[in-house]
This record gives sequence, C-alpha cells and structure tokens, in this order.
Amino acid sequence: MAAVNNQGGVLGAIDEARRTTSPEFDLNSRIIGDDGFVYRYVQANGAIAASQTDISVASTGQASDGSGAFVCTTAFVDDEYGFVRTAAALAPDT
Repeated sequence: MAAVNNQGGVLGAIDEARRTTSPEFDLNSRIIGDDGFVYRYVQANGAIAASQTDISVASTGQASDGSGAFVCTTAFVDDEYGFVRTAAALAPDT
C-alpha cells in the first residue's frame, strides 16, 4: 500500500472513477489534485450512488452517503476503496 502526502501536496491527476477491493493508499489521506480539488482516499461504509453530493468522511476514512461536504462521480459498492473530492476547487494563490 502506497502512502500519499496527507499534508495537502499536489499529487497530479486523480482517477476519481477507480474503485478497488483492497487499499492502494492510506485511508483518509488528504491530497490536492492538479485540478485544484481536495481529495480524500476512503473506503465505502455502505453503497454510495454515483453523483452523490453529500458524502461524509469519518476520521477513520469510512465514507457514507449523508450530510458531508464531499462528492463522487462514480458509485461505490460497500467496502470499495477510492477517492471522493470537495465540491469546489481551491482558489489559486494570488
């Protein structure tokens, strides 16, 4: 399992659609993609439908459909791993 920079460093392009049955990164890692969005690497705590805009992420990295601030474009099956992102990109430094 690879670790990612959890201090918010830019990792590059993030494949939001990739889902796996075993972890590829540390759960709840926080990274910034080259598109300016903040991403979290999570494990689904129950099925999550595609295009959800209210995903909650616990400190353990468990994601669930609820009242959170993260979104996903690709569905999760229970216990799958993948990335969710914030709804808006970060403003560039000025």
